[in-house]
Amino acid sequence: MRFKKTVIGAVVVAAMACVVTPAAAGERPNGSADIYEALERDMGWSREQADANGKLQLAAIQLDVTVQKHLGDAYAGSFFDIASGQLIVNATTEAGVATATELGASGRLVKHSLSELDSIKAKLDDAAGGTGSAADRKEPGRSNDLGVSAWSVDPITNSVLVSATEQQFEAARRLMADFGDAITLEEIKASPEPAANWMDGGDAINGATCSAGFNLRNTSNGKKYLLTAGHCVNAGSSLSGQGGINFGSVLESWFPSYDDAIARNDNTGYWIQGPWVDTNPSNGGIVTSSGFTDGPVGTVICKSGITTKWTCGTITAKNQTVTYTGGNTIYGLTRHNACVEPGDSGGANISVSGATRRAEGVTSGASLIEWGGVKRCVGAIFGWLGFQSTSWYFPIADSIAYYGPKYGVSTW
Repeated sequence: MRFKKTVIGAVVVAAMACVVTPAAAGERPNGSADIYEALERDMGWSREQADANGKLQLAAIQLDVTVQKHLGDAYAGSFFDIASGQLIVNATTEAGVATATELGASGRLVKHSLSELDSIKAKLDDAAGGTGSAADRKEPGRSNDLGVSAWSVDPITNSVLVSATEQQFEAARRLMADFGDAITLEEIKASPEPAANWMDGGDAINGATCSAGFNLRNTSNGKKYLLTAGHCVNAGSSLSGQGGINFGSVLESWFPSYDDAIARNDNTGYWIQGPWVDTNPSNGGIVTSSGFTDGPVGTVICKSGITTKWTCGTITAKNQTVTYTGGNTIYGLTRHNACVEPGDSGGANISVSGATRRAEGVTSGASLIEWGGVKRCVGAIFGWLGFQSTSWYFPIADSIAYYGPKYGVSTW
């Protein structure tokens, strides 16, 4: 068993935030400058560096799909290395390493196959009440405290990364004893806790308790929809936008097990939708989001929410299972280190790859600490000590896989 130590505060579902006023109709200002400012602040990049990395990252995302097809069972995961600008591909055979290298990636020979690691993760998911894939959903899983906080297959360590508090540590050691070096144990500081007339991603919804995610549409019948976090709304309820004005009915809401929800625009005479994410938010410039990605570990994402607005970071884990306090477990989350605070839940996370921004997912929760009576992300308070924020979103690839066939929806 391998061990690494990091500092993560209590994970809470982002909830309450600030009040905003309705937007006025008019020309939509370009908000790309806000993204560049966030990348400079959070990543230390100039505009030129951001553009250069974006091109490399987009190429890596596309290459990853190609590599997986060619390597087959020899493929053991991948991640994007910002320093080199390369996609690092794990392979369990020398032939697989050679193939990955020939295709343009950097091949790396590893011990554990993806099927082996996925099998270990599946056993943990099942023990926590797993309910199947995000595309084929069942009712929310039962409350079940497995004894650890989070787990996912980690391509960097070629293992299943398990997160546990100091109090959970001995139980985690016993739980993982049978898996040897296929497990990397990570100590965290606290258990996870659920924490215009334009409708844009990042805007305030339901009295500014949460943020909007992404606009969706059915191109066959012209109906419009909004994607946000499941814990923000209840199925059968009404969702309101800025100014408390009704948007429409919440058709489905999933939490726990998953964390997304879809609402239908029943007030099309008021709410105007398009491929937009607000940069202020709300009512600032807009960033156009076209299509979606499901980027590998190491790729850069930025998120928009009503509290922290635009913040940026890198994906640090994929398909991570997180157990919130009370035993409710969420599956398939993407973990990253951009700052997220209460009110940002449901907001838009986009990949920063190339000139066009692409949807990645909707904010679920974050690692927060109490500071001056206010919940803050770890990086905002202790960033000067080298501690990074820890946040999660539910990937839109899984949302589209489920809602797409049911409602005919797609991103713009």
